[in-house]
Amino acid sequence: MPRLNLSKLNLMNNYSLKMLGLAAGFALFGGLTAQAQDKATLDLLVKKGVITQSDADDVAKSSATPIVVTPKDGAVKGLKLEGMIQAQFDMLSTKDNGGGSVTPTSTDEFLLRRVYLGALADMGNGWNAEVLLDMAGTDGANQPKGGPGVATPVVGATYNPAIGQNYFEKILITKKLDDLSALLGVGYRKVDFTQEEETSSAQLKVVERSVVSRFFDESYGNSINGRVGFANRHTGIYWSGTLPAVPGFYYSAAITDGVQNEDLQFTNTGGLNKFGYWANVGDKATISGVKLDAGVNFGLSQDQNAVNISQVTPASTVNQSNTMWGYNPYVKLDVGNFELSAEFEQVSIDNGRGVSPQTASRAMPYGFQITPSYKITPEWEVVARYAYLDTNGRGVNISDVDRDGENTITGGTLYNNISTFYAGINWYIVGSAVKWSAGYEFDDFYNRSAAAGGAFAGPSAQVQGFRTQLQVTF
Repeated sequence: MPRLNLSKLNLMNNYSLKMLGLAAGFALFGGLTAQAQDKATLDLLVKKGVITQSDADDVAKSSATPIVVTPKDGAVKGLKLEGMIQAQFDMLSTKDNGGGSVTPTSTDEFLLRRVYLGALADMGNGWNAEVLLDMAGTDGANQPKGGPGVATPVVGATYNPAIGQNYFEKILITKKLDDLSALLGVGYRKVDFTQEEETSSAQLKVVERSVVSRFFDESYGNSINGRVGFANRHTGIYWSGTLPAVPGFYYSAAITDGVQNEDLQFTNTGGLNKFGYWANVGDKATISGVKLDAGVNFGLSQDQNAVNISQVTPASTVNQSNTMWGYNPYVKLDVGNFELSAEFEQVSIDNGRGVSPQTASRAMPYGFQITPSYKITPEWEVVARYAYLDTNGRGVNISDVDRDGENTITGGTLYNNISTFYAGINWYIVGSAVKWSAGYEFDDFYNRSAAAGGAFAGPSAQVQGFRTQLQVTF
């Protein structure tokens, strides 16, 4: 009986693998060469003014070499991988003008700001499903979607913060409805409120979102002070569409859980059972060469500021639902190499300010931000942003809204007003796929109070510093 010569078999396998690797390498090299030629052509078209940089980025993205993945279920028509890595460095300092004995600690750190990995499945007939994770997300207060959850709205239960949801950017099933020029979505995503918050983190022109966006939309802080937690990610049903009879017009609507879901279960929790309602209308037009996009977002979030009075006053068992509602008009314009976005937002918070939940009154904080940018060349861009926030007596501390700003300040840590300025540059190394950003930010926190509901008339504090970020998307 002949024996199998394993040494020859291994040699043949190694040889076959080498040949296969060389063939794959030549194929990849050819694809990369073609892509390099395409990029040179696109860059030339942008330079000549034939197309915009945004158009070139879209073409480059659509023509990129796809990663072929074999779905488990044969019914899946296509499966695409997506991802992003943001490596960042922060160098910030805080100045206390209150003459406190504690010198705020500076921040000097390298970090992985975001690490996204996800998949988009095409099920055919207009059905799609997307799951996108942020593996750099944690439950820490300084993380992009984090917050210790110390006062997350609950009724009849103490919230035990979990980090599960913080790892998800989006979980969504969609159905394209061509006859209605609409898209139906079911799942977990950001609602339409605050344009800067809605803008993909990969497409932000600044390194970090503003204090206004963080105050209104990131993780809920407290019933009478801190971040509002109004918008951002909710679980629900989403609808968006256009009207072909009215060119440029677009709209959206959604019904979701009444509380923000990003630090909770993907559902209402702790006995809360009310809903949130969201809507948007807008119009896009080109007038004398100026591209305009203007609209307004509306939202009503029931239970978002809910408080169980029995938790703080045992003799009472009356629950406060404490609804929030808000509006957010915005405008964007694009003139050649110049772009500008501006928006205003205000949210009404039932029993949202005061010394305690029992004696609280309505708060009406508001803020606005303006972000101009200019493309010096197709690769280089300068950008600035001014943002202003008035908490209307609610108050917020530095670290709640200024990522990695130091909050160890003597004599009170709540501020009623914040003015911020950012100036920076962006280098689009490989279109929008590889981008380097750097910027200086100065944030002025003023009208300090030693405690919630106090007189906001104390000394100011400033946070300033430098941030830089290298980003790769695929």
